[in-house]
This record gives sequence, C-alpha cells and structure tokens, in this order.
Amino acid sequence: MDASVIFQQMCMIFLLIAVGYVACKKKIADSRSGRVLSAIVVNICNPALMLTSVLESNGTISNEKLLLAAGIAAGIYAFLLFLGKILPIFFGKDALERDQYTLMTLFGNIGFIGIPVISAVLGTEVLIYVIICNIIFNILIYTYGRYLVCRYGGDISARSHGVINMGTLVGAACVAIFLCKPQFPQIAVRTIDYIGSATTFLSMMVIGISLANMPLGKIFREKRLYVYILLRQVLVPIAIGWALKLLVKDVQMAGTFVLVIAMPVANMPLMLCEENGVDGTLLSKGIVLSTLFSLLTIPLAVYGVAL
Repeated sequence: MDASVIFQQMCMIFLLIAVGYVACKKKIADSRSGRVLSAIVVNICNPALMLTSVLESNGTISNEKLLLAAGIAAGIYAFLLFLGKILPIFFGKDALERDQYTLMTLFGNIGFIGIPVISAVLGTEVLIYVIICNIIFNILIYTYGRYLVCRYGGDISARSHGVINMGTLVGAACVAIFLCKPQFPQIAVRTIDYIGSATTFLSMMVIGISLANMPLGKIFREKRLYVYILLRQVLVPIAIGWALKLLVKDVQMAGTFVLVIAMPVANMPLMLCEENGVDGTLLSKGIVLSTLFSLLTIPLAVYGVAL
C-alpha cells in the first residue's frame, strides 16, 4: 500500500471541504445554496459519475469472475445492511441518530476516495469490481438511503416512489451498458464525464457549508464516533477480509473488496439530508472524522487481513 497516495487524496478532500467552509463564512454560500447543490449532486452529477465509471471501463473479466464478484458484493452489502441494524443500537441516542449510523455503516466513499486509491494500490484492472460495488451502492442509496432520510423530511412522493428515480434508473443502465457494451459517440461520453467530474467538488462544498454552521470543537468531542470508526473501518474490514481469504482464490479481487469496505463515510447520505432539509450534523461529523482517520484505518485494516 502506498501511504503517500492515500495521504495526498485525503489532503485534497479536506482542502475541497475548506473551500465550502470558507465560502459559507464569507457569505458566498449558505444553507439554502447547500440544499440546491445537494439536489444537483444527487440527481445529476452523481448519476453521471456512475455512468462514466462504466463507459470508461477498459478492463476485461470473464463471465464467471463477473458473477462471482457480483455475488460477493451483494453478500457484503447484505452483511452491512444487517450490521447497520445492530451497531446503531449501541451508538444512536434517538431514531434520527440511529438511522444516520445505519447510513454511515452501509455507505462508504468508494467513488471519489475508493476509485483513485484502489487503482493506485492494485491497478486499474481491478476497477471493474469497484464499479460493481458502486452500482449496488447507488441502487441502495437511492432506495433504502432515501427512505431513511425522507422519514424525517422531504418530498412525500420521494418516500412513496423512491425505487423509481434517477439513481436506480442509471444503475440499471450501467448494468445494461456493461453487459451489452454498446458504442456511444465520444462527445456524449465526454459530456457525461464533465458532469460527473463536478460531483467531487460540489459534494465537498456541501460538507464544508454544513460544517460552517456548527462549532468545529463538537466534531472532535463526539467520543462515540471514535469507537464506531474503529469498529466499522478496521475490525469489520479485517473480519470480512479473513472470510474472503477462505472463499476467494483471486488475491486482487479479495484485496479490492477489503479496500472498498475500509473506505470512510460517503458524502451521499449527507447530500440526501441537505436536499430534504434533514439535520445531518452527525453525518457531517462522521464524514470528517472517518476521512481524517482513514490515513490510519485503511493501512491497519489491510495489515490486519494480511496477518
């Protein structure tokens, strides 16, 4: 594992968050603009990023490996769904906090952080496994994730028709594109790529805006999150990694899934909260702390699996 790659990626993330933080403090942006940016990320930019990951995939994989990887990814997310029901019992003070711990347990940042870190460590040929996880991630975030958030606010129609939305439609399109491999005009591919590229900056801006509206000292005084991060980002990846070593002979495939599980908290749950006017304070704290400590937790998780 190249620690310098991880360190540089984390530094970039915090700089982007700082832009949103300063913009809010300077009155360039506010909570209202944060909600608008969140809606753009959730409904336009993130779906485009998802499409780009499939359209630009040049890796080759046999049908057998593809099915195996899809089965493993589905199994991992099923386990995380189960874990997302157990861990919040011990950490959440009320229903909203418990649901936000569920969101943090289930959704790791496999897009902006996962893709560049994993490709740098294991090579671009394993990104197809990340894409599979990304498709499952997006289907879940736009269905189960949206359902959890919309219980506390947002559009009633989003609660009752959450399964059919931009995220799930694009997820289905990604599966079809990967299986059928149709040819698209280069101008269309580049346009989608440009839109998807805005996801990182805009989503980090929203996090910075959210942080600007809370005392920073409270982030580091949230003692429960320290214990939670140790469990979710170190012990859980190690446990799943050991299980994969018994089930999967392909070392690169197993290593990819371990890194995917070890990623810090994703920003998409916070985007949904901001979009629907739901208090995402705990999510903001979890994103910042888990990302900061991922400089240590990712290498620890990989080292623990290697033992």
